[in-house]
Amino acid sequence: MNKTRLLRIVAAIFIALVAVTILRYILGFTPKGEIIKLDTGWNVSINSNTYENVDITKIYQIFDGKLQKNDRVSMWITLPDAGKLDFPVLHFKSRYTTLSCYIDDNLIYEYGLMDYADGKHIGKVNHFITLPEDYAGKTVRFTMYVGEKNPFSSLEPVTLGSQPDVERMLTHDNNQIIITGFFLLAFGLAFLCITLFFITSVPEVITLLIGSVFSMSMGLWLLSCYNILSMYMNAPDETIIEYITMYSMVPFCYVMLYLIQNIENKKLYLITAIVGCTIPIMQYILHFVFGIHLRSTLLLYHVDGLVGFGLIIYFAQKNLRKRDISSSSMIQMAGLCGFTSAEVVHLLFYFASTLLHISIYQPLEKGIISIGCIYFAMCQLANYLVNIAETYATKKENISLSHLAYADGLTNLANRAKSDSCLQSLNDTEDDYCIISIDLNGLKPVNDKFGHLAGDKYIKDFAKVLGNTFGDDTFKARIGGDEFLVIIKDSSVVDVSALIGRMNSALNVLNALYPEYRRSVSTGYAFRHECPGQSSHEVYLLADQRMYELKRKMHEELGMHMRL
Repeated sequence: MNKTRLLRIVAAIFIALVAVTILRYILGFTPKGEIIKLDTGWNVSINSNTYENVDITKIYQIFDGKLQKNDRVSMWITLPDAGKLDFPVLHFKSRYTTLSCYIDDNLIYEYGLMDYADGKHIGKVNHFITLPEDYAGKTVRFTMYVGEKNPFSSLEPVTLGSQPDVERMLTHDNNQIIITGFFLLAFGLAFLCITLFFITSVPEVITLLIGSVFSMSMGLWLLSCYNILSMYMNAPDETIIEYITMYSMVPFCYVMLYLIQNIENKKLYLITAIVGCTIPIMQYILHFVFGIHLRSTLLLYHVDGLVGFGLIIYFAQKNLRKRDISSSSMIQMAGLCGFTSAEVVHLLFYFASTLLHISIYQPLEKGIISIGCIYFAMCQLANYLVNIAETYATKKENISLSHLAYADGLTNLANRAKSDSCLQSLNDTEDDYCIISIDLNGLKPVNDKFGHLAGDKYIKDFAKVLGNTFGDDTFKARIGGDEFLVIIKDSSVVDVSALIGRMNSALNVLNALYPEYRRSVSTGYAFRHECPGQSSHEVYLLADQRMYELKRKMHEELGMHMRL
């Protein structure tokens, strides 16, 4: 990996870390009142079995097995006195269950019972349950009916405090996710619009488009995975978005790999990719057509995702060994590796907490996945900038090559090949035009007496006079050693004789300033209307004939033989 490429990757990581750190500092939080975490001391009943003094963050310890659909879980505790609270609330996060909340056997809150009765999907929900002012010393009871197999093995602590403090604390605890998620949505949308705007000038535009949509999908997944979208929509819809966007990650990775990699065995790769992309499609069909909830097929995603991650690792090490992809593709590959690595760590944390019941430090978990997503986005941006730079350089090189092909090396005017092309294009127009044939007088004597450098200067001085006399909208070319051509496409508004007179006057000024030799030209011009029904070549021949007639007269007046 060269230093420039390494610098880009390091810069992307640095930007991601700085952005997250600064925003966490800005969004710091200090509660105005007391906030109490209720995690221990609960009484819990599961169906007909009752347990005392349970830590709900380790509720798996009292399970005989996994919770099954339709199980009934009830848990209760006496509320402590948190002092004077403005708008006291309980915050509780349920997972794939209904929720009924009682204070001293009086129902004060209910969620999901209708959906549960209808067999609909019940997602993860943040509940903010308003308490009476005299809540202290009363018993709060949560009753839940399980809507999915194995909905949870632990629960987050129930939070008691004033509503503004509890809500702000929840926002603060998830500010990394909120910032990253909304940034990815905004970045992906803006990047998509920019990419579509430059679709004709940016190579590998398909990869850039896929990357922008992938960024938006990442943002939606983050916001729904940590229940941020539930502030704006129904919880079941949020959970569906979570699984749809999560399952779509694998197809995105397969498509991006196909676009940026040099794949040797394409047949084998396409078979693997088709299977990998078909799995989430089948999961969507099972959910929306047959009512088999997306969460029920989560194991398929885990297997599919690990296979996809293995492919990314394979191609990454292949790129490092062979260096067989472009700088642009290498940047995108780095972004893909960064995100998928963070996603695998996130998956390992999930297995550790659900299967091994290992407590994971939440800021670490959220920080790793946030940095992985932002790093992917920064690599997309770096890739776009590299594409723009390479496109600009290629365009500049093409213009330079085109100029070399059609420009006269001495005068920088158009050459004979370009003039032939311009003459041919005149046949496709209906406008009147004028062709001026110009021949330098006395170039050979200047070369013989003063040398070819002086002759070249004579030619270049005349080219400047020609450029100053005729505007930028007029075609000017050097078609031979001392032969020049001018084409005026809109001759109806131009006084050609006056322009030729001004050109001769400019040459006379040069003769007065530099009298070592005399500069002059012979000219002849013709209009299209003088050759009705004939091609531009015939018009040029008429102009050339008139030029030679003028040259002959000039030589006769000077008593010189005309050089053919």
